[in-house]
Amino acid sequence: MVQAWAAMAAGQPLERFEYDAGALGPEEVEVAVQTCGICHSDLSVVNNEWGISSFPAVPGHEVIGRVAALGPQAKGISVGQLVGIGWSAESCMHCPQCLAGDGNLCAENVATIVRHYGGFADRVRAQW
Repeated sequence: MVQAWAAMAAGQPLERFEYDAGALGPEEVEVAVQTCGICHSDLSVVNNEWGISSFPAVPGHEVIGRVAALGPQAKGISVGQLVGIGWSAESCMHCPQCLAGDGNLCAENVATIVRHYGGFADRVRAQW
């Protein structure tokens, strides 16, 4: 079980939240969070300022930690490696934007803190 801090509704203070992350996906990495920053985007999601939040919302898209587990198709990374996770937790990896190194512009991009649990937790997952 992942231990996290989440807003249960828009504008509510963060409270302890536990969730089952399920099986690790084939292209996922699980990161043991060492530290996580906060920025206005986190506050915007917690307060649903953009109308795109889902609750419970676990903020935190400025994550630093060590890789704790790897899916079998994760590439170029190893358990124990120090990594960072930013705004994007996942992209398609095959559209022109992704192939050009601009996965943040991918139409299928999944934001780390929108419809995905962020880094205000002991662990967080993202695509390799």
